[in-house]
Amino acid sequence: MNLAKTKKIILTRSECNLQLPFFKEINLENLSKPIPSGLYQITKDCLNKTEGKNIHLGKPSIESGKVSFYSFHLAVQIQKQIGGNLITLPLSKEWVIKSGVRNFRGHTEELSMLYKKPTTMLMYGPTMKVIVLTTHIPLRKVSLELKKIDVLSLINSIKNSTIFQNPKIALCGLNPHAGEDGKIGTEEKEVLLKIVEKFRTNRMNISEPMPADSLFQSDIRSKYDLILACYHDQGLIPFKSIEGKKGINVTLGLDFLRVSPDHGTAFDIAGKGNADPTSFWECLNFTAKN
Repeated sequence: MNLAKTKKIILTRSECNLQLPFFKEINLENLSKPIPSGLYQITKDCLNKTEGKNIHLGKPSIESGKVSFYSFHLAVQIQKQIGGNLITLPLSKEWVIKSGVRNFRGHTEELSMLYKKPTTMLMYGPTMKVIVLTTHIPLRKVSLELKKIDVLSLINSIKNSTIFQNPKIALCGLNPHAGEDGKIGTEEKEVLLKIVEKFRTNRMNISEPMPADSLFQSDIRSKYDLILACYHDQGLIPFKSIEGKKGINVTLGLDFLRVSPDHGTAFDIAGKGNADPTSFWECLNFTAKN
């Protein structure tokens, strides 16, 4: 296979079939001072020649983790300088952490820190929209983290979004069968109903905790504009299974749109010419329309 054919990364507007505005030219020399992050500083030349030799297609390394994190922060600097929206592509959290950024949890959490705003992860697809109340944390911590949610910030991020207008919201229970009235767990009564109360106080249309195993069935989920899932896999497993490559990740709570494809790095197929860019095109389409 001719590898060169798989490495075309810049397409014309007509090839993308998108009505996009023309891109502004960016002068990297005019960026703000480097941002200290982890063990390093973000600069426009983040790798020296020796380190660059350790980056190979489809083979993650400390150097590739480092440059992916640098690239993300450089994009943030550009966004802060000229405005506009932000599309981020997948990176390996494992190798970003191994490169020295020990507290890195993901794009969503990092953006919250960089812009000093609470952020919310919305999974957006043609037939389903899902917000995950807790993101990249171990399951054993979910119950505790649910108690710490800034519910008012979550409500405002939904209200201030251009995506929703008075949405009808379904809330997943944490426990099987939404706790069976306390017989299989008490989080629904002790934690989730308090979230429901705050939503309703703010005139939001939200259900009481519902059994997650039935909520995602098409005839039930179609009655709602938005589903709130308690933890990462509770929301993302059905979302990815149903929406497939059409799904994207949207960050709510910022003053601009940040979107990303709903898939991982796919190191195993790098350079083979069979990667499916559908989710990336969906990001471009969504950004152009919003």
